[in-house]
Amino acid sequence: MTDHLVDSFYRRLVQPLGNLVILSALAEAALLDLTAALKGVDERQAQGLLNAKGAKRKVLELVTSSSLTDLQLAQLLDGLDQFWWDKASCHRFIHDEWLPLLDVSGKPSTRGLPEDSDLVWSAPAAEDIWALAKSFRDHEHLFSRTAYSIRRERAERAVANLVFHESA
Repeated sequence: MTDHLVDSFYRRLVQPLGNLVILSALAEAALLDLTAALKGVDERQAQGLLNAKGAKRKVLELVTSSSLTDLQLAQLLDGLDQFWWDKASCHRFIHDEWLPLLDVSGKPSTRGLPEDSDLVWSAPAAEDIWALAKSFRDHEHLFSRTAYSIRRERAERAVANLVFHESA
C-alpha cells in the first residue's frame, strides 16, 4: 500500500475530491449521452456540440425543442442550469492552487483566477466537496434517465409506424 502523497492538512479532502472527480466525469458522460439522444447523433457529433462555444445555450435549445413533457422538461432545464453552476465549482476545486492557510486553523485553502475575474481565495470544507459530488451523482441520474426516456419514446414511435405501415 502506498502512503499518502499529499501533506497531512490535505488528507481529509482526498476522499471527497476523489469522489467529486469520478462523479463529475460520470455526469459529463451522461450529458454527452443525453445530448446525442436529443440531437439523434452519435457521441462524436454530440461531443462537438458540447465542446463548442455556447454549449450550454445549444443544449438548452435542444431540450426546449424536444418532445419532453412539462414535468420532464422543467426538471431537465433546472438540472442542466444547476449542472453548469456545479461544473464551474468543480473546476475551481480541481484547477485552483491548493495551499495551507497560514493561520492557526491549519485548514487548506485554494487560490484561483477564474476566467475574467479577480483573484479568489477560499477555504473549502470537506462537507462542501461531498455535497458537490452528490449533486453530480444526481445530475448523472437525471441525464441518464432522460436519455433513456427519449430513446424509448423514439423506438415506440418507430414500432408504431412500422405496424401501421404493415397493416395498411
